[in-house]
Parts: sequence; structure tokens; C-alpha cells
Amino acid sequence: MKKPLALTAALCIGVPLSAFAADLPVAPRPQPQAAVFAAPPFSWTGIYAGGSIGWGWTNVDLTDTGPAPFGFGQVLPLGTMQSLSQDNFLGGAQVGVNWQFQQFVVGAEGDFDATAIRTSQAAGGFGNGSHSNPWMSTFAARFGWAANRALFYGKAGGAYMQEKYNFSAMDGSAVTGSFNRWGWMLGAGVEYAVWDNVSLKVEYNYLNFGTQSQTLTPNATDIATQTISSDVNASKLTANVIKAGVDVLFH
Repeated sequence: MKKPLALTAALCIGVPLSAFAADLPVAPRPQPQAAVFAAPPFSWTGIYAGGSIGWGWTNVDLTDTGPAPFGFGQVLPLGTMQSLSQDNFLGGAQVGVNWQFQQFVVGAEGDFDATAIRTSQAAGGFGNGSHSNPWMSTFAARFGWAANRALFYGKAGGAYMQEKYNFSAMDGSAVTGSFNRWGWMLGAGVEYAVWDNVSLKVEYNYLNFGTQSQTLTPNATDIATQTISSDVNASKLTANVIKAGVDVLFH
């Protein structure tokens, strides 16, 4: 008799307990999280090459220091001073390399440009003259500060420029000359990487070639002296250049 009663009580108690357990809240199962990968910071380290176009200004101050030898063959009078200024388009290519250390960037760059820089004008009131700078180049150290994809930099190094003269005097004599000039340069610019491997930049360069003694070669007989000789000038040359370019980066 006791066993059936105990079984009945257990069944009666079990029903509400089961119902109560069914009403308890179920803790949500943790969902798998998608992996998040942070993009690595942009680096300027690597080799680059590209092209550029721009505008250049050159200024040359000439002082006639006399003919050679012994005062014969003068094309322009001794002491004649001329100041020639000219400007025009230029364009070319550059190649370089960068190393980035945290936010500091150091490197080296070389460029070479063909130019249309040329002027023609009266030569000191004694005839006509022309001056041109067909080629220019710089080779410099580059140093800067990177703000992710933006790079602010300076440049310092050497410079090369070719210059050509063609002067004719009132007496019909004329002289020509072609010279290679070597000097120094300073520059500054900003570059921005629009893609991981392509950047755009704009920069300014100042070039100084000092004063050089140049011997102009006559191509006609001086009528006054009936001699053919050389004409020596002291030439001071400077240049200013603004360029915009694009580089392909090889990280």
C-alpha cells in the first residue's frame, strides 16, 4: 500500500517541476566572431621610377673679359655686361630609392629633363644674341617625414645644365659656344600615394652653377682687326624649377 502512494506522490510532484523548468530562460550560445585583420601601415621603403613635367627659369649674367690672345679678335667690347632671363617648359624622368624608419624617410634621387628654355634679344646694344638651356639634371639626397600616405621632403645635392650661346656683333662678326655646367641644388616637395604602388608629387628646386669663365668661338672674321680669335666671358648661371610628377613604387 505504501509503495503505490509514494509513486503517485512522486508523479504528482514531478509534473509541475517539469513545467516550471520549461519556463526558465535559456542562456544564448556564444556566436563565432568574424576575424578582423588590420591593414598594415603604408611604407615608402623601396625603389621608384617615374616621369615629370614642369616650368623652368634660368638667369645668366655675362661679362666680356676680353679676347685671346693679346686683345685681338674682339667681338663685343671689353667689359660688356649682359643679363639674360629665359623660361619655358621642361619634362623628363626620375628614379630613386627610399628607406623608411618609423615616420622618417631618407633616400636618393636622380632626374634628367629636356627643356625648351631659350631667349633671343639684343646683346648689350652691340648686336643680337640667343641663350638656351637644352638639358638639365639633378642628383640629390632626399629626406622627409611621412604621415601615412603623405610624404613631406627636402632635397640637396648636385646639378648639371647645358647652355648654348649665339651672338652676332654689329660689324658682322659672331661667336657661338656650348658649355656643360656643374653646380649644386636645394629643393622641397610633397608626395602622396594614391595607390599602394602609385604616387603623385610636386616640388620646387633651386640650382646654382656659380661663375665660370667661358671661351666663345668666332664663326666670322672680326672686320675691325681682320683676325679670328676667341672671346672670353665670365658667366654666372642660376635656375628655378617647379615640377609635377608621378612615380611607380616597387616595395
